[in-house]
Amino acid sequence: MMQKDIIVVGGGIAGLTAALSLAHSGQAVLLLEKNESCGGLMSTFFRDGFRFEAGARALVNAGLVKPLIKEFALDVELLPNPITLGIEDRMLTIDGEESLDQYADLLKYLYPESKIEVDRIIHSIHDVIKNMKVLYGVNSPLFAKRNKNILIMLPELVAWLVKLMRTLYRINKMDTPFEEHLSLLADNQSLKDIIGQHFFRKTPVFFALSYFALYNDYLYPKGGVGALIDKLVEAIRERGGEVRYQTKITRVDAQDKRLTDSNGNEYQYRKMIWAGDLKTLYAITNDEKMGKQALARFTKKKRAVLSHKGAESVYSVFLALDIHPAFFLEKASGHLFYTPDRKGLGTIHTQELQALLQRWEPLDKEELFAWLDRFCRYNTFEISIPVLRDSAAAPTGKTGMIVSVLFDYELTCRISARGWYDEFKIRFTEQIISTISASLYPGMKDQVLFSFSTTPHSIHERVGSSEGSIVGWSFEEQIPVVTSMFNMGGSVKTELPDIYAAGKWVYSPAGGPTAIMTGRIAAKHCKS
Repeated sequence: MMQKDIIVVGGGIAGLTAALSLAHSGQAVLLLEKNESCGGLMSTFFRDGFRFEAGARALVNAGLVKPLIKEFALDVELLPNPITLGIEDRMLTIDGEESLDQYADLLKYLYPESKIEVDRIIHSIHDVIKNMKVLYGVNSPLFAKRNKNILIMLPELVAWLVKLMRTLYRINKMDTPFEEHLSLLADNQSLKDIIGQHFFRKTPVFFALSYFALYNDYLYPKGGVGALIDKLVEAIRERGGEVRYQTKITRVDAQDKRLTDSNGNEYQYRKMIWAGDLKTLYAITNDEKMGKQALARFTKKKRAVLSHKGAESVYSVFLALDIHPAFFLEKASGHLFYTPDRKGLGTIHTQELQALLQRWEPLDKEELFAWLDRFCRYNTFEISIPVLRDSAAAPTGKTGMIVSVLFDYELTCRISARGWYDEFKIRFTEQIISTISASLYPGMKDQVLFSFSTTPHSIHERVGSSEGSIVGWSFEEQIPVVTSMFNMGGSVKTELPDIYAAGKWVYSPAGGPTAIMTGRIAAKHCKS
């Protein structure tokens, strides 16, 4: 049996942050990752000379990524990652908050009958951004390199904390679903769709409408998102930490402080950080030796965690194109959110999807593909072109592209159960390519060197994320973890002795910055 003072399970950004924080402070730490490499939903891969992102297309700084890199002296170069918003043939590349007025002009051009409604929405976005500025684009002194003289740092820390507490108070008053908020401001469904249909259903309004400020907070590491992951792993090892791949934990004996992997190997720990899927932790934990009260608390939490689902996942198409990058640069930046039709989805992805699932068994395959065609035509796509940010991301004169759209995990599973999975991937990929080629990039579909796709099912299989979710829990039902920023510090605690959790599943709403923050908080608990 291997013994280690602290074990971190899961090599995503949360687990890596936790392990590096511990190793940096001199702790004996072992990180166990079930795949052959770290990164999880933040990783990069290559195919025939083209670089693609397997998860996040870029990093959101949010006052955390830059301090993380600086504190641990990581050799990572961050490149600009300008965001473009596109609707039909209209493109707007975001350049600070002043672009919000240009966005208003764009919406008024598209929906001239709704100019007053546009003004209301833009005013609301301004208010949300004003309240969120302390979180976005400002380096948190709590995660910067400490000055040895605390008195020098204290004024900055106090000022930041005052701003933070004021922001948290206001955020707690803006936790209603963004759909409900927009409905108070406008009646035009197409207008509301264009603004919000690329967000996960029922996303809190403070999170969704603050994204306009967040667009300028995106960064792209030279070498891809995976370059940061590689440097984190390297830094852990340089500080004496150990990283083991292809080690899947299949049993947790919390009372004995023992882990067992799929090969029967056992690991003894003093403290443990679970930075993987939260459902897995509660599903594989042995409760036989728990006392009556501890068992009751654990069972209650386990029931809540296992009965809830993750938010929608994504369907992604990866393309290698025999087209010079200059062609794409003429249209937009290398990272854009594009909607080919101003009509918007309407009820296609809500009521119509639910009706489709309810009458699933007698459903004809062609009905599904007809629905997918409309789902594709009126949707909003996230398009990433790495070579427009880093020229080394594709062979000379060629372009790699990733096109993603929100997609339902349950629908994917049902398609697979009916035996339609392979055909679905082929036809939906063709629909996406044709839609983008017919609107944004004319003729693109005739210059495809190769293409492949991933589905919510693929993400679930590769990363182990429940329901293939990329942002943690669904906002459509009660969330079984901490949702108040006032209590983020307590989000890492579990009902198990000396076990802490970190990552996108322990706090909601979640993302890369949340994973970094919780990884750091969990590490602090383990140092004591």
